[in-house]
Amino acid sequence: MMNSVLDTSFEMSLRILLLLAVSPNAMTVDMLALADTLSVYGANFGLTAENLHGESAYVLDEYDTRRELSKEAVKSLALRELLEVDKSEEGFRYRITANGKQFINSNVSEYANEYRLAAQSTINFIQNKTERELFRHMSKRFSVNGEEDNRNG
Repeated sequence: MMNSVLDTSFEMSLRILLLLAVSPNAMTVDMLALADTLSVYGANFGLTAENLHGESAYVLDEYDTRRELSKEAVKSLALRELLEVDKSEEGFRYRITANGKQFINSNVSEYANEYRLAAQSTINFIQNKTERELFRHMSKRFSVNGEEDNRNG
């Protein structure tokens, strides 16, 4: 059986670095998971023309998985000095270091470029919004059973 880097903390680490490379602000783990979900499924939220990972009926479930993977990823990235950690009232906030920027800029691919564009749209969208507001926005779009909820626009 072949091991895959998809849906692993390694893949999440790369996306976190890409997100933080375009973000002017440090982010909590929860905000990173929300921003990643919005970036990957940007079309569902009117942020991008297409979803980077195709269609999914389980976006909210995937958010929960992304949150857990993000916890593992930020620990690894901080230990490798690719992220620095700030303590705030909301908890720990993470920002990319110069080493992190150098690392992510050396990893160029079509996917990374597409993700950067989606991440920039997401960062513009989430400015001045709380994690609670963003999760509510995401939850409004999807019903409990995983299908898109078009009742509330």
